[in-house]
Amino acid sequence: MRPPLRIARPVGLATGLTVLAIAVLFFISSKVLQAIGLPYGSPGGSGLTKFHPATYLSLAALAVWVIAIGPGRMLAALAIRRPGILVFAAATVLLAFQTIVVQKLPVSAVVDTFVLPLALFISIAALPAPVMERLNIALHLFFLLNSTIGFAELLTSWRLTPNYEGGVLVYHDWRSTALLGHPLINSLATGVYLLILSGPGGRRFDLSIRAFLLIYSLGALAAFGGRAATVVVLALLAARGALSLAKAVAGRPFRVRNALAVIIVLTLIATLGTLLVQGGILDSFLSRFDDDSGSAATRVAMFHIFDGMALRDIFFAPDLAHVASNQRRLDLAIGIESFVVAFFAYYGIVTTVLFFVGLVFLCAEIIRTVGVPGLLPLAYFFLVSSTSTGIANKTTDMALVMTMILIGLDRRFIPAISAPANGRPAC
Repeated sequence: MRPPLRIARPVGLATGLTVLAIAVLFFISSKVLQAIGLPYGSPGGSGLTKFHPATYLSLAALAVWVIAIGPGRMLAALAIRRPGILVFAAATVLLAFQTIVVQKLPVSAVVDTFVLPLALFISIAALPAPVMERLNIALHLFFLLNSTIGFAELLTSWRLTPNYEGGVLVYHDWRSTALLGHPLINSLATGVYLLILSGPGGRRFDLSIRAFLLIYSLGALAAFGGRAATVVVLALLAARGALSLAKAVAGRPFRVRNALAVIIVLTLIATLGTLLVQGGILDSFLSRFDDDSGSAATRVAMFHIFDGMALRDIFFAPDLAHVASNQRRLDLAIGIESFVVAFFAYYGIVTTVLFFVGLVFLCAEIIRTVGVPGLLPLAYFFLVSSTSTGIANKTTDMALVMTMILIGLDRRFIPAISAPANGRPAC
């Protein structure tokens, strides 16, 4: 009689599901889902199609990790070593309650935007070191490919991923969509990658390779056309360079080879930038600073979104019909261009403040995992997101950026929950 079938090596299955969830997160954007006919971001269709495939895979991976490690040991390890994760989980439950019960909004926005990164954080923290090393290499290859596609799209007007706005295919936008689907998401992610590459995450490469990747990715920002992302990342890179220079002037030891490399990179960027501007290649990108299509006016008008609203509603449950009416009255066709303002407008002061506290705890756990170098990419993410509705809408941006930081800065990565090589999970 044959023995009953059993799941062999659940740790291996959990690892495989985690890697697959990461791959789907990076390669299957919301625009791809729309292009293949799934109503992910449009009305109608089954409720199951409103959740990103990476969400399903990350939850499946987390479930297998729980089986492999044991529910009690998993919870104890999180409570002792990663208490911020539990605080963020509680804040997410509160937000989901406010969304479903109080505001009668679809829960898919909360699940894809916040449950997905929560599940991925725990799963990535459980990955063995060799897998993290391969994912680190894959991250650099992904952005090399993504930038190359961005350049090709800019020069040929061909689009790998069709760009949909409100369910309608957009033809007039010159910005590249590449693998991540939307120009602004590409800009955001490329900026995070530049901060990882210019910090400890790029030290694995020879200086010539690192310099090439930096210049190549900086050039890709022009192809993606994100103004806020470009300005903020250039400011942060300049601040990082100025800080390094100040340390050298103060007497901290430095390598002459490194200093020469920085000078060469800056010279190449200035030279190439001048040639591109004179050649007219950057005209479309630079024109976005002259004509923002009403974006700046929207950021001023959005603060009147609460006009005429009762104080009790502002604190506990804003009237969404009143918010929509104010949007129409103020002609906010672009939307509420700040996730902070949008959160207060959708969920009220009490829920928003409590949830933001949980979000701070999640960020603290990310910093505890990767160290101080994670501060700059996280700060960049929230600064750029503050110029759009961002995480107040349904998006996988937060999961994408968090995954990049955990993988890209893994040289000092110490798993909070790990499994030994023999396949027996341990906390």
